Amino acid sequence: MRTLLILAASLLLSACSMLGMGEPAKQLEVIEAGIFKNGALLRATNAIPVEMGTSFGYRFRIADPKAQAMKAKIVTLTPGLLDPSKPKPQLEYVTEASIQPGQSYDVFFTFSQPWELAPGHWELRVETEKGEVLTQTFEVYKPAM
Repeated sequence: MRTLLILAASLLLSACSMLGMGEPAKQLEVIEAGIFKNGALLRATNAIPVEMGTSFGYRFRIADPKAQAMKAKIVTLTPGLLDPSKPKPQLEYVTEASIQPGQSYDVFFTFSQPWELAPGHWELRVETEKGEVLTQTFEVYKPAM
């Protein structure tokens, strides 16, 4: 009897998923990701050389052009930047944004200060007010000389 109940529950969950009652549809989608130069994708990659002036990240948009505008947090997680004006390493930067359908948005980081040149694991993500998280990870490395 217990096996029959588990089987029935599994079938019910599968049916709900097929009817669109399972996981909600993704609201955000990545358009392109990698290394950018002057706003254009130079190379699609998640391996980023730690060089002054390098910009990396991703471009995204709201998937449904008829969706409502929404508030979002843009979060940059770093391996620890040693900003000389701060008492401790900066592990996270957060900014807030309002995003609109029909537009694309850039989530980039550019190495513009010598103290930002930190190899390691970087994560750039967008967190919407509705709980969706869009994440891209990058491995920043020191290039061989």
